[in-house]
Amino acid sequence: MITMRQILLSILATLAMAAVAQTNPRLDENHLLLDGSLTDEEVLSMPFTYNDFRQAVSHFKDTTTLYIRPWVYWVDNPDVPEVVRGEDGREPFGIVIHAKKLTLTGLAECPEDVVLASQRGQTQGAVGNFTMLDMHVDELHVENMTLGNYCNVDLDYRLNPSLSRRKRSDAITQAHVGYVHGRKLTARRVRFISRLNLNPLNGAQESLYDSCHFECTDDALNGGNAIYRHCDFDLYGAKPLWSTFGAGPLFYDCDFRVRSNNRETFFCKQCGQVTVINCRYHAPENSYLGWAPYPQRWLRCYQKDFTLNGQPYIIGSRQQENTIVMDSTDIYTNQQPSLSINQHEAEMIENGEPLALSVNGEGRMVVWRIEQPYDQIACIDRVTGDSVTVSIDCDDIVEPVTFPVTAYAVGDTSNPALAVCMVTVRPVPLSSPTFIERPGIRIKDGTAFLDYRLNLEGFSDQSQIVWSRIDDENGGPEIILACSNDGPQRQYKLRPGDIGHRIAATICPAHTRSTEGPATAATSRSIRKNDVKGEFCMETDFSDLWCGWSEVLAPDTWTADGYKPADTSEYDWSFDREKPMWKYGEGFNGAVGKGLLQAQRGARLRFTPASRTYNNMSLTLQVDPTKTAGQGFGSATGQYMDVCLKFDTQTLTGYGLRIIRTVKHAKAVDFLLVEYRNGTVMPLTEAVSSTCYRTGCTIALDYSDGLLSAHVETQTPRPDDSDLPHQVDLQAQVDANPYGGIHIQHTGSCGESTTMLHRLKAVWQQ
Repeated sequence: MITMRQILLSILATLAMAAVAQTNPRLDENHLLLDGSLTDEEVLSMPFTYNDFRQAVSHFKDTTTLYIRPWVYWVDNPDVPEVVRGEDGREPFGIVIHAKKLTLTGLAECPEDVVLASQRGQTQGAVGNFTMLDMHVDELHVENMTLGNYCNVDLDYRLNPSLSRRKRSDAITQAHVGYVHGRKLTARRVRFISRLNLNPLNGAQESLYDSCHFECTDDALNGGNAIYRHCDFDLYGAKPLWSTFGAGPLFYDCDFRVRSNNRETFFCKQCGQVTVINCRYHAPENSYLGWAPYPQRWLRCYQKDFTLNGQPYIIGSRQQENTIVMDSTDIYTNQQPSLSINQHEAEMIENGEPLALSVNGEGRMVVWRIEQPYDQIACIDRVTGDSVTVSIDCDDIVEPVTFPVTAYAVGDTSNPALAVCMVTVRPVPLSSPTFIERPGIRIKDGTAFLDYRLNLEGFSDQSQIVWSRIDDENGGPEIILACSNDGPQRQYKLRPGDIGHRIAATICPAHTRSTEGPATAATSRSIRKNDVKGEFCMETDFSDLWCGWSEVLAPDTWTADGYKPADTSEYDWSFDREKPMWKYGEGFNGAVGKGLLQAQRGARLRFTPASRTYNNMSLTLQVDPTKTAGQGFGSATGQYMDVCLKFDTQTLTGYGLRIIRTVKHAKAVDFLLVEYRNGTVMPLTEAVSSTCYRTGCTIALDYSDGLLSAHVETQTPRPDDSDLPHQVDLQAQVDANPYGGIHIQHTGSCGESTTMLHRLKAVWQQ
């Protein structure tokens, strides 16, 4: 039954279409018309007129204006089932356009009525981050239309509902609008629609967005020298900008609306300069807004007349030195307050060479300052135009001191642009400490202790110690067992594989003020069977793991290397064998504290136990995914982590748990039990989607008399916007095997997509 409201809407839509149809711009070879309501026969009878966007593009000249009447124009056919791929290492594109000057103008009362659309994204109709438009245009002008990648957003077209289309998937993935390779972009009254990695025509040397609308999640907006005037933003993520460069973006008279339940949001992930003037931010109650989660101390961003939920607000208040609140007399509506400096971070040595700094003052007077009390440590001298040198002005530094050297470009306003270099002054290194007591190895209670005494002169011991196993009988290679990743490792817990061998420790003495001294070695007696305690249990926090590349599978040792499994063959990635695959250090985002992180994609870790037959076995691994929303990995492109036990590290045979990102969910991962057979992986259970792969995640695996089970839970509370399970329990009946090894394989991208390993405990049943 048709309602009166539907009849009225239909009449209004018809009237709107008729009104626009009366707009008849003059057409010639440089002025074309696109009208999707025309039939092919009608188009043939109308010069310079087309009903298909791709057909119109094929007739573009160096200078072209394309008038576009209301319709939905598919830049890339969403009904083509083939998965598209990029060429020459680039992402796949809907269409590539070359021109010198191009104008796209929508002939409609509302930007919603003229739509250029696509519907593909990473793993959803494309391999790679699908991008609708790749514009090689020196000067591009776009006005009064919608540019949308409707991969994860419904297309609702009010003028003609038959042209509407449901989104391809609920799981948000990388789906772009476009790039501009050229000098200038101007976008007026344009709606940019996507979610992850929106890319609203990013890339021009100068970009102006005037009265535009943006819908996006993270890593989305143009972070270059872009100016956003009178725009509004619907933010479905927490960090709409990946990074900024140059003068960074200027937001003037803009509205930001947080459309998620995030109570902590930031402008950038990796922040450079951002300027926000006369803007309004709308977010959940008691929200915090910062420039970036971990801003560098040299960062200076600018704000003026800014409100959060209607109240004046200082952005980034947790680190207030990052924020410059501009005076009310300052007006920056068309140009960012910017001053570039040759380096943002520098180190100096007491009594060392001066530091040379320079800025691009662009004709403005530049004033350099070192604020108190640091002006007692360093001074500015030899000022030459925009360049200065910084010299150390004292000789009694005991600990490293870090302070800002600031350049002020004084212009016509009372608030000059700033540039900062954070300078760290280190005391003159002292000689390495000498031994008061030479190093020696003592065996007691299942542990090898390295005993030594250094003349530390009141400083902390920072010696590097490497433990190894020496095979005297067979003359085999020296096997590295442990090293110092987090302070000197003065003890090593003996394992059954050490029996019959000597243990060696090499120490390079150092303290917090010294250089590193020459290596000194100590060697134990041969290890006997009764020296080893707790052979059926192994625990590590990875702080002593040797992260260097290794291919030796020695008994009771860890092997850290890289491997590209066969089930990732359709994805083009590799690693550098000359660099470590793992690194121990500080975490970030969801990874708390210190732990072991993947340094390259394909990082693999194997523990090979002493040779014997193993029966029942359990393993517990505590991890922190760097991703905080539960998605675990960068994208659903064969990115997973396998945690395995009852494993033969030589043939890659055994059992484990796979944690993998799929296209099903943007804020959850799948878990399934798997079997390895000579490197080939087969599922043992159906996959279970869960939100538990978050900070404080505990993975427990157990094999007991043919029953393989897994339990996964997290300390992080269940997200409010999901009804998926928040813990995982899986079981499968499997065949017995004699193996007792451990295997961890990570195929995810690194950086923001790593998983920190905190602690592992394995128990073998006697």
